[in-house]
Amino acid sequence: MSDLQIALAAIGLLVVGGVYAFNLWQERKLRQRLEHAFEGEHDDVLLKSAAPEPAASPRIEPRLGGTAAAEPVAAEPAPPAADGADPLIEFAVDIELNEPAGDAALRELLSQLATFGKPARLLGWDEAAGVWRMLGRGAHGDCRRLLATLQLVNRAGPLHAPQLNGFCDAVRAWAGRQGGAVQVDDTAAALQAARELDAFCGEMDVAIGLNVVAQSGAAFSGEQVAAAAQAAGFSLGADGTFHWRDAGGQTLFTMENHEQGAFSEERLAVMQTSGLTLLLDVPRVVDGVAALDRMAQAGTEIAEALGGFVVDDNRVPLQDAGVARIKTQLQGICAAMAERQIPAGSPRAQRLFA
Repeated sequence: MSDLQIALAAIGLLVVGGVYAFNLWQERKLRQRLEHAFEGEHDDVLLKSAAPEPAASPRIEPRLGGTAAAEPVAAEPAPPAADGADPLIEFAVDIELNEPAGDAALRELLSQLATFGKPARLLGWDEAAGVWRMLGRGAHGDCRRLLATLQLVNRAGPLHAPQLNGFCDAVRAWAGRQGGAVQVDDTAAALQAARELDAFCGEMDVAIGLNVVAQSGAAFSGEQVAAAAQAAGFSLGADGTFHWRDAGGQTLFTMENHEQGAFSEERLAVMQTSGLTLLLDVPRVVDGVAALDRMAQAGTEIAEALGGFVVDDNRVPLQDAGVARIKTQLQGICAAMAERQIPAGSPRAQRLFA
C-alpha cells in the first residue's frame, strides 16, 4: 500500500470518527436538555418547592404518567377591593392633601414609587365620579386623596423590610412637602403576609413542558420551525419565543428553542436546532386543562410537520395517559389557587406571577 493510500485511509477514519463523536455529543446535549426540563425523581406527583428569598422559585415540570383526568375547577375572580387597593397582594398608604398636588409633584412621587423593587401604583380619588382611578405619568393634579400601593410579592420574591420602610419614608416625606397627612398600614403584618403569600406562590409556580425532538443525528432548520409554528397557530414574540394566544390575545403557552439561542426573524434562515420545548405557565392561564390539550395537539402537529416526535422526561413518546395525569395535577393547583382567592389566570394571578 502506497503512502498516499495510507494517508487517505487515515483521513477517512478520522472523518468517520469525527461524525460519530459529533452525533454522541448532540445526543448528550439533547438528553441534558430533556433532563433539565423534566428534572426530579418524584413518583406521580407534582414537584413542589417554596420560593427562595429573594429570588423567584424555579418553574417545575410535572412528570408524565397515566391516570384518569378530573374536571377543572371553575372559580370567579374575587371582586376588587372597595378602597381602591387590593389588600391581599398590596400594601397601601393613604394620602390626604389640603389642595390637589400639581402635575410635577405627582410625577415626582411616581418616580420615587418605581425605585423599591416591586410593582407600585398610585391611585387618585375622583370625587365627581366617585371612583378610584390609576394615575400615570400624564396624570393631572386634581385629586386631594391618593393611595400609594406596593405589591407584596412577585416572581422575584416577597417584599422585604428595607423596601417597605423606604417606600413608607418616601411617601411620608412627599406628603409632608405637599402639606398633607398619611395613614400607613401595619408594616410588620404586611411583611408577614408577604412571606406567607410568597411561600404559597412558590408552591403554585408550576410550568408544564413537553419536547418536540428531531430524529437522532438530524436537526430542524429555523425556517422549518417557523413554518410549522405558524401552521399550528403560533406567532413569534419579541422575547424570542413563539406564543400561542387565545382569541383575546392572551398567551396560553409558548414554544422555545431548547438549545441556546432565541428565535428571531433575522436568525431563522441560519438557525438549526435538535428540539423545541413547549411550556404552559400554569398560574397565568384561566383554563389550564384546555390549554394543556391544545398544547399537546400543537406539539403533535409540529412534530408531524418537522418529522420529529413528542417525548416525555424519559424520552418516551408522549401518551394520552401522561396528559391525563397532568390534568389531574392541574386540578389540584387550580383548586388551591381558587381557595386562596387567586384563581389561575385572574388579574391577581397575572400580577403575582409576573
